[in-house]
Amino acid sequence: MIISTQNRLSYLRHIAPIIPYVAVLMGLFIFQSAWVSIALYHLGMIIVLWFTRSWYLGQPIKTWHDVIVLIFMIFISFTAGVFIYWLWPLLKLAELLLTTELSDLGLSGLPWLIFIVYYFTVNPILEELFWRGYLGSPSHFVVLNDIWFAGYHVLVLLSFIQTGWIVFSFLILVGTAWLWRQLARRHRGLIIPIASHAAADASIIGAVYLLARLV
Repeated sequence: MIISTQNRLSYLRHIAPIIPYVAVLMGLFIFQSAWVSIALYHLGMIIVLWFTRSWYLGQPIKTWHDVIVLIFMIFISFTAGVFIYWLWPLLKLAELLLTTELSDLGLSGLPWLIFIVYYFTVNPILEELFWRGYLGSPSHFVVLNDIWFAGYHVLVLLSFIQTGWIVFSFLILVGTAWLWRQLARRHRGLIIPIASHAAADASIIGAVYLLARLV
């Protein structure tokens, strides 16, 4: 039976959200390497984006309103790391030694610093192209892909924070995915979501780095 190109693309759209789950499970729980995990995840996204030609960032920033929204979203997103830093004594697993956990995943010394830079520069671009671009939706309501996006983060958080906070984080991430998708829809482009995402990633990974150094 010959499967048409349209059907193959339809199948791919349904399978694509599983990519980060496979990457995290293999990278963190089998190979025990953050580098393997992010490499598999990004490679999977790049293959999908290349195959579907989904590299379009949309409209550029044009108006002062766009600039104000951009600055506001960067500021709000950057507070994520601040909250994690100050709430860490409540968030963390009781037995967790953050430096040891990170080192076991290949995050120490120079590789850790390289990972940090890579994480908040490359990751936001690929994720927004993938989740809000290729897998985007014009819906005003929460959609399944918002939940898929939040869900794979839970696998990462399992080894670091308490169960109750994981549930709270999941809900926050669903809301964040929805918000970034609305920004992409409202402004007809991914510039603001990418900038906001980069600010969030930078502050969160920065908070983790500082917390690890304080141990």
